Amino acid sequence: MKESEVQFAMMNKGKFNFEEDKDQHARLNAVLKSMSEGIILVDNNKNIVYQNEFVTSHLFRGIGSDSLRTEVDLIAFIQKVSVSKNNKVDELLQSEDITLKLTLEFENQLKYIMLNKFSVYSETGFIGNGYLLRDITKEEEIDQLKSNLITIASHEFKTPITSIRGSVETLMRQDADWEEDFKVELLQGIHEDILHLQDLISVWFDIKKIEMGTMSLNKGYFPISQLISNTLDQLPREIGNKVRYDQSNSSQIPLLYGDKKRLQQVLLNLIMNGLVHNDLPEKQVLLTVEAGPHDVFIHVKDNGIGISKELCKKIFDRFYRVDNSPQRKTGGTGLGLSICLGLMKEHNGDILVESEPGKGSIFTMKLPINEEDLGGIYES
Repeated sequence: MKESEVQFAMMNKGKFNFEEDKDQHARLNAVLKSMSEGIILVDNNKNIVYQNEFVTSHLFRGIGSDSLRTEVDLIAFIQKVSVSKNNKVDELLQSEDITLKLTLEFENQLKYIMLNKFSVYSETGFIGNGYLLRDITKEEEIDQLKSNLITIASHEFKTPITSIRGSVETLMRQDADWEEDFKVELLQGIHEDILHLQDLISVWFDIKKIEMGTMSLNKGYFPISQLISNTLDQLPREIGNKVRYDQSNSSQIPLLYGDKKRLQQVLLNLIMNGLVHNDLPEKQVLLTVEAGPHDVFIHVKDNGIGISKELCKKIFDRFYRVDNSPQRKTGGTGLGLSICLGLMKEHNGDILVESEPGKGSIFTMKLPINEEDLGGIYES
């Protein structure tokens, strides 16, 4: 074979190898880009030479992750945003292989990250370190929900079950001859405790239905005054006089369209919250209504303890309670407002909150006006 032919064959082989390497590189880059875990590569000089898209657009979104140029920058950032200070983070620079579970907070959000550091080798030997970061936030939240469910269920079920058991054991005593009035009192207490347990179970089912999108609504048209009067009738007699309804605008409100019983459930919950979370001797709740161009608003204003802006963002979370201490004055599952918001969303509506600690709160039910079907029908 002539020398020129040999050179030509070598050139073709080199070109083929180059194209093959290029294709492999493109495939590898596509895999890394499509991963649902974060990958960070650090070279021998501790410089970050690669971050995949999951790191830049998901895990560290909004912080300008390109500013993390070295391994030291990365570890300093983790230390800075770490909620629970983990001493093992300091070992990241020295350790070759380590696994850490991190709780990070940035952009006012908590993220739970499982971090794995590993050594990277090529045919020539050690070439740097790799970091695999997996977002386990959803898994953590589910675990916390399960834990909260067990805690709340055991707390809320324990009292009525203990009461029922005590009453039944009392009635079963063969060495005592109880008066009929006393028996009736115990049976009434048992009946109330059973109703309470049924209410708790209904709450669990409501949460599940809302979560799965299987909530069944019986929608129809009705005047807003009917919704409010029916809700007020459900209030215990001893607190009914603490709630006032300003009817001055009710005639200007179009008929509402929705599930009246479910909307009563929401309104009753908001009223009771305003009375329960209130330390004043003269508790007051004021109901007002107004209509905007596209929505109807039902305002529930109380003179209670109020809520900070930070907590206003959390009170609709499942199992969240403003007073979460063992000595809290009020019970409850921490699911009421979560269900209320879910029911309003099922009506394409919302719940708005204005509040300030020590100055009370205004919770507003926002319902869309069904103009297309309604045709401008107002309460007579």
